[in-house]
Amino acid sequence: MPENNRRRFLQKAGVFSATAFLSTFTQPAWSRDLAAALKDAEGIPPGDLASEEDFWYYIQQSFTVSPSLINLNNGGVSPAPKTVQDAMKRYYDMCNEAPSYYMWRILDQGREPLRENLARLAGCSPEEIAINRNSSEGLETVIFGMQLKAGDEVVAALQDYPNMINAY
Repeated sequence: MPENNRRRFLQKAGVFSATAFLSTFTQPAWSRDLAAALKDAEGIPPGDLASEEDFWYYIQQSFTVSPSLINLNNGGVSPAPKTVQDAMKRYYDMCNEAPSYYMWRILDQGREPLRENLARLAGCSPEEIAINRNSSEGLETVIFGMQLKAGDEVVAALQDYPNMINAY
């Protein structure tokens, strides 16, 4: 396996996220515009891109958040882009049409290929990939799996995520 580092992983994750974000069965007009905006943004330094209002307009239009609110905390709630919402709704409807069939014969069959693709992207083996619903669940899985004994100490900072500190 090639040597991994955070920067390389984040670069790959960014490309993967953009690709997954844009790949849909049908692309609405705003998505095509977003795809063009992302393509046009290639090679533009982040500092310069930060002031490109047209680019950020297309990013904004890809989410369904209320225009009457200013949301400065997406970290804890992670709103999904419209294309992801639409895909989730399609799969939700599909799963409700024939629940056990889709759960065991369709969706369950996709888990290991997904892990393999994620491992390839991350440059690691599939056994090193855990799929969970969110970072809190992932961190708590690790925290609750630690075999801490009386007298062991956990070092945390005041700036750490409160739910993770409380998990200890």
